[in-house]
Formats: sequence, C-alpha cells, structure tokens
Amino acid sequence: MYEEPVAPADLADRDDAAALLADRLRAARNSRLEAPRRYGKTSLLRRVLAEVELDGLVPVYVNFLGVLTVADVAERIERAYGEQLESPLRRWFAGLVRTLRPTVSARAPGGAVSAGVAPAAPDAGLLDRLAVPRRLHEKHGRRCAIVLDEFQDVLRAGPELDGTIRSELERHGEAAGYVFSGSHPGLMRDLFASRRRAFFGQAAPVELGPLHVEDLAPFITDRFAALRRDPGDALGPLLDLAQGHPQRAMLLAHHLFVATGPGEVADSDTWSAALAAACREVNGEITTLWERLPTTERRLVSAIADRQVGLFSRQATTAYGLPRTGANRRALLSLRDAGEIVEDREPPGWRVVDPLFALWLRNGRSWPL
Repeated sequence: MYEEPVAPADLADRDDAAALLADRLRAARNSRLEAPRRYGKTSLLRRVLAEVELDGLVPVYVNFLGVLTVADVAERIERAYGEQLESPLRRWFAGLVRTLRPTVSARAPGGAVSAGVAPAAPDAGLLDRLAVPRRLHEKHGRRCAIVLDEFQDVLRAGPELDGTIRSELERHGEAAGYVFSGSHPGLMRDLFASRRRAFFGQAAPVELGPLHVEDLAPFITDRFAALRRDPGDALGPLLDLAQGHPQRAMLLAHHLFVATGPGEVADSDTWSAALAAACREVNGEITTLWERLPTTERRLVSAIADRQVGLFSRQATTAYGLPRTGANRRALLSLRDAGEIVEDREPPGWRVVDPLFALWLRNGRSWPL
C-alpha cells in the first residue's frame, strides 16, 4: 500500500540505513533521520524497531505530530509505553504511572478546573515520563530503543522544550538509544545543527535518499509476478518518472497494477492509463500545494522543475519573472526548509522532491493527458 507506512517485509532498498540505525540503537547512541516527506521514514523506523526487539531491546515509538502543550507531549509518551510494552513490563509500567506527577489540567464544561497541576513546575510530569527508560533499566536491566517521530512539533508546545527534554535524556547513558525523526527538514535542522539549540551535536544524522533503480525495478517486478502480471514496457517510464521517490513509485506501480489484468503484460497504453489515474488522484493535493505557495516560491519551483535555466540567470528572470533580489534567496531557503526541494548535482543545483509536482509544473501547471 502507498497511502500509509508499509510492513517491514515490504520495505524496498533500505538495508544500509536500517543496519546503521539498528547498530546505533544497540549501542545506546542517538541518531536523527533526515529525509524529505513521504520518503518512508516511518516504515524504516518500524523495521528497525522490529529488528532490535529480536536482540532484547524494548522498542517504543512515540509520535509527536500535532502536540500543542507540555501536557500533550507527556501524554503521548505515557500512551506509547502503555500501549507498546509487553507483559510483564506493561504491568510494571501500569503501577509506575500511578506514582508519577500529573501533567494535565482537566477542565469541566464551561471552563471550571476540576483537577490540575501546580503551575510552579509545568514540566515536572513530562520529566517523570521521560525518565521511564532510566527507571526501566534500573529495575529490569533492559535497554530501550526509542523513536521520537515528528520531533520538530515539540517546539509548538514550547520554544525551549527541547532543553527540558535533553536535561533528562542526557542522563540515560546505557538505558536507551534514540532516533529523532521529523517531516519538516528546516525545523529538524535547526533543532540539531544550530548551536542555539539544546540538541546541537546530540544525534548523528542518517540521511535517506531516493530508492535505487536497481533495487526498485525487481521489487516492483516480483510483486507483479506474484499475482500473474508483468510491468513490461511500462516499467521503464515508471522508474524514470518516479526518480526513486518511495511513495510516488508505489502510487504509480499501484495504478499500473490495476490497469494490467491477470496474465497480461503492461505496454505503453497501459502506462498511459495508469499515469492518468495517478494524476487524477494527486491533482487536488498538487493544486492545494501550489495555491499556498507565495508568488516568488511559485516562480522558483517552476524554474527548478524546468531544469533548463539557471535560477539567477537573465533567462530565469525573463521566463519566470524571478526577482534578482534577496527575496529570491529567502524563498529558495523556505522551499528547502519545507522539504519541497533538495540540493542536486545537476543544473540548476536543486530538484523538486515530488516528481509528480515537477511533472505538473513542467507541463504548464497541468497534466500531460
């Protein structure tokens, strides 16, 4: 499936990254996973946690997507342990959590406070829950392997909350290894690569690039063959268009599979039908993305998708109306930080991450149908 994270067995071409992350967790070392959106981070992390669990580590996955308060952060951590620990550790945690300080203020209808915490120590309950791996190690001698996903969202709960979190995590030593992951490259970069932030230098980067064609091609072919289908002549254009983008490759492969009947071999007509179906599916998403971009970012991303003009050339100014001012550079960095573009060795030095968005842009903001 391409709409959600895949099972570990269905993950293509991530052996090296999985091995590196697993080795670092086994050694209680911290990592941060760097990749554009929809590059299979969550699928990879699930595979890594499944692997290290076989070695006796206690796997815990925490998703901070959408947290707004310190209480949200603490609640996500508590829920992750409560749902994911296996017996007897779950029974131990059920007892432990009753001794922890509360973190929320429960409000009755109309705004009346029915239960609360002392305002003098708003982070105390969070620190209690962050300390669980240390207490588990002391009690049971087990090491945790912990993934903190969408970690950039902790800044929504408080701009300095990363300092609070680090104050506990740096005490864990052999008790736990962490992988920090997020879907906003700019915020993640600021959290871990800026000397102003508490987590500066605290987690080694592990980069996730595009899938390799030599791995992706047999992956798709084998899954077609398992259900008596053959991607045939459509496989080449599929790989060329997908450019190794994991989610888009699977989306295109899905529509090609649907267009190819049992016992059939896909051809150019099958590929055209599959591409049309894929474009229809993503049209709303692509147009919404375009509409939310400021004008200078629209011009920049169009020029990058063109791949025929230098971004700061007279030709780019003429063809796309790009301003030859500092606004151009600021817009470029904004697109990079949002994960819409990445640096590239080929001219113009940048690449649109989503190949279907790039296709739509190259075709004059429409689909080649």
